[in-house]
Amino acid sequence: MRPLTLHLQYFGPYRDEEIDFQKFDNPLFLISGKTGSGKTTIFDGMCYALFDQSSGVDREPTAMRSDFATTEDHTRVTFTFSHRNRDYRIIREPAQTLKKKRGAGVTNAPASVELTVFENGTETKQLTKANQVRPFLQDLLQMDGKQFAQIVLLPQGKFRQFLVAPSDEKAAVLEQLFSTEIFGLWADQLKAQLRTEQDKNKETDRDREQVQSSLIWTPENREAAETAIAQAQTDTVLTLMANQQTATQAAETAAKDQVATANKQVTALTQQDTREEQLLKDQKELEKQIQRQQQLKAQEPEIRARRIASQQLERVQAIQPQWTTRASAQRDLAQRKAAAEKSVLDLTAKQTKLQQAQANQKAATKIETRLTETKANMTARAKLMPIYEKVADLTKQLKAAQTASKQAETTEAELTKNGQQTQVQLKQQLAITGTQAEHYQEQQRLSKREAELNDWQRQVRGIQDADQEIATTEKKVATAKSSLDQAQHEYAESQARFEELNQELLEHQIVQLAAQLKPGRPCPVCGSVDHPHPVVVTDSAVTEAEVKVARQHAEDCHIQVTRLDTKLKTLVATLADQQKSRETDVTKLIAAVSTTDDELNTFADCQQRVTDLVATYRAAVAKNERALAEVKKAQTQVTRLQRDAEQLEQMIKDAQKARQVKVTAADHLEVQVTTQREALPEDAPTLTEFKAQDRQLKQQLDADQKRWDDCVQAVKTATDAVTVATTERDGAAKEHTASQQRLTTAQADLAAAIAAQGSELTALAEDAIAELLPQVATLPRLRQQLADFQQQQAQVKTSITDLKKRVADRPQPNREQTRNDLHDAQQRVTALLDQQHQLTDRWQTNDRYVKQLKKLVAQQAAAVQKTQALNELVGVTNGDGPNSKLGLERYVLQTYLRQILQVGNQRLQQLTNGRYQFLVDESPATYKKKSGLEINVYDDHVGEQRSVHTLSGGESFIAALALALALGEVIQRTTGSVDVEALFIDEGFGSLDEDALMTALNSLESVEGQNRMIGIISHVSELREQVPNQLQVVSNGNGESQITYQIED
Repeated sequence: MRPLTLHLQYFGPYRDEEIDFQKFDNPLFLISGKTGSGKTTIFDGMCYALFDQSSGVDREPTAMRSDFATTEDHTRVTFTFSHRNRDYRIIREPAQTLKKKRGAGVTNAPASVELTVFENGTETKQLTKANQVRPFLQDLLQMDGKQFAQIVLLPQGKFRQFLVAPSDEKAAVLEQLFSTEIFGLWADQLKAQLRTEQDKNKETDRDREQVQSSLIWTPENREAAETAIAQAQTDTVLTLMANQQTATQAAETAAKDQVATANKQVTALTQQDTREEQLLKDQKELEKQIQRQQQLKAQEPEIRARRIASQQLERVQAIQPQWTTRASAQRDLAQRKAAAEKSVLDLTAKQTKLQQAQANQKAATKIETRLTETKANMTARAKLMPIYEKVADLTKQLKAAQTASKQAETTEAELTKNGQQTQVQLKQQLAITGTQAEHYQEQQRLSKREAELNDWQRQVRGIQDADQEIATTEKKVATAKSSLDQAQHEYAESQARFEELNQELLEHQIVQLAAQLKPGRPCPVCGSVDHPHPVVVTDSAVTEAEVKVARQHAEDCHIQVTRLDTKLKTLVATLADQQKSRETDVTKLIAAVSTTDDELNTFADCQQRVTDLVATYRAAVAKNERALAEVKKAQTQVTRLQRDAEQLEQMIKDAQKARQVKVTAADHLEVQVTTQREALPEDAPTLTEFKAQDRQLKQQLDADQKRWDDCVQAVKTATDAVTVATTERDGAAKEHTASQQRLTTAQADLAAAIAAQGSELTALAEDAIAELLPQVATLPRLRQQLADFQQQQAQVKTSITDLKKRVADRPQPNREQTRNDLHDAQQRVTALLDQQHQLTDRWQTNDRYVKQLKKLVAQQAAAVQKTQALNELVGVTNGDGPNSKLGLERYVLQTYLRQILQVGNQRLQQLTNGRYQFLVDESPATYKKKSGLEINVYDDHVGEQRSVHTLSGGESFIAALALALALGEVIQRTTGSVDVEALFIDEGFGSLDEDALMTALNSLESVEGQNRMIGIISHVSELREQVPNQLQVVSNGNGESQITYQIED
């Protein structure tokens, strides 16, 4: 990623400034300017455009909006950069309060972002949603805002962050840069797979225990089996069950044989029981059939009587058709006689009605004459109806015209009144618009006042920030003093301990050496050849190693005291500078805010005064904006009212013309009404009365016509009825004569049929025959009864013969004994079958469980072997191994860190003249899970390695610079996924001496050959002399800054 341009609009101190990084042919350039001018804001702009955050955690993007920005000014950052042969443009705006595009007032505009991708100058893609832009940039740059500030953009106070960061923070950066998360995911997948396998093993073990508990044991094997199950001896359980299954099979075979023998006995007894039961049934049935035969014998007289009655009914049945025909002829004759008599009476009644209708018609002759007169009168009146209707229509039109004329007069009056009101309102609105110039002057005055208040507010915030920094520094001074006192105490104790141990060791060594001197030889210490009273020293437990450790501890404590003392002095000086700077700022603010009438003394007074002035200013702005809004509204009203006045004037003229037209039309209609009324008779009624008279005449005409029509119709109807009645009377007489003839013939046919049946029927009277006729219907049932009786007699006789043969010479059985024997035999079979089924079920159940158990044992053996291997692999990849606690991903990250340190050592040795060299901390504590990425430096001056935390400020800056340069080189060389073509450094050079500064610059200039842009922010004067290409930030003293360039030819 290589920056091209950065356009800042109302962002921080920049009103509208564009920075063109392409102006610098030499990739190394300096960003210079006074403190607070906005140098770091350039980095904030880049970081905000890319990641929606500033380069420091203490600055929110929404707070970067310029203090001098008005509601009409949009805060916007436009950043273009190149990356892998493509150009990218990001336009980002924070949430801000802006003036409404339409109408008065302001609105809260939401944050927005636009990312455009160009290839060879042509747009290929554009994203406008934050949830699309964020992942796109992170995938493109392979880093987030925090990592960007550690690798590309090193903000003030954060330069040493990656160098001294703990292992976890380094791991988060390196993991994303080198895409090593796959190793962590692999380790997690292996761990999840291990948990799955372990769960499967537990489930298999539970299944095995469940199967073992489901086995059915005999009493003699139960105790041994329970002991084996409790001790998890599955092989012993299987052996016991195999022996039990063999015994169960043998017992099952014996039980089957016993069941077969018992079944044979049951079969024999069942057959005997069946034979005895049938004998008893036959004996009872024989007795029953004999009784039935006797009953039938007693019924024979009754049966003979029924047979005689049946023969008589059959003779009656033979004459039944002739009897029925005669009865029908008799009924028909009676009906025809009644009909003939009724037709005669009906004819007489209809003749009477005809005579009455003819008399009524004769009496209604005068109605016919009145009908003729009424019709003539109605014809004459019909000629007057059109005139009546014309008069009514003209009268209606006249009333409508008179009403319209009155409405036109009302409309004209209303329009005239509205025109007068519009003129009054127009004068009022013109008076309001006349105050516009006065309000615009007030707006200009308030704008000037706004800039002054914004500057005072910025100064107040700066002093508040200074107070926080002073408080923080004071806490750091107190902490540093406490740490220094503790370190000095520890150093005194460690030095005393070292001297004590060293003295004890020397005394012990001297005694040992003296004991080894030959007699008579002079002492190398005192020169004497005799020591009558040598010092007696007890055996010492002090070793040279312990003395060395104590000496090293004392030296470490001394270094710590020196470092803390330097840190304390630096903090005290920083605190003094901060307090002095604050006093200067407060003095300037008091001088600016105080007035001749009210001089302020403290910062709190200034702060309150600024707050009050801002509140007053905002109230004045709101009041003036409301007044301007009223003016604008009045201008709109004036335009509308002028247009309305013109329209009303034209409408009044149109209304006057319309009223005159309607008055003329009403007069013309009134003349026409008078003319039409003259055509009617002098005493002519009104149209309503005329129509009422017509209705009365029409009703009279209809009533007379109906009465005359009814009389004519009554005569016609009565005549037709007499004709019909005469015809019906003649027909009825003929039918009566024919019916008499049919009865005579039927009587003769019946007498012949009776004579044909013989004397048995001839002797009977007709009444007796009539009584027998209804009984003919029972003849079929009677015949069936006679046939059934004969059949029953034959069946009983046959049954008695057969039963006597089956029971002859058979002894009487003992049924109780036979049934008891059969019951006992069946009970024995049931008991033997239950025993057999129990043995079979137990064997089959156990056989099924044994197969399951053997399968589970085999599965568990294979699973345990697999789980053990997987557990060892998980232990290694997740840092749970016996020899190392580093996980696979942390081991890979450590490998990448070693590569970075190897490259960084080339620059570090150059920058420190070979004194320092980066090393990975190899102490045992660094092989824990969350460690392994701590960095030490080897100090060639003392011949030992130490933590980077012990480096001084200047040494830390040089080490961090070397590490940052190496990190970019290794990333590009190793992964190829991240192109770090730019490095920006904010401050830090002030901690270097002149030689170290030159060395650092030479190292940075050597990076130019790698086509890498390096921008430095610093106020160090030596850098301004050594770096010719400069981006200069110039402050105008009113909170605004401009960008200028200094380019070496």
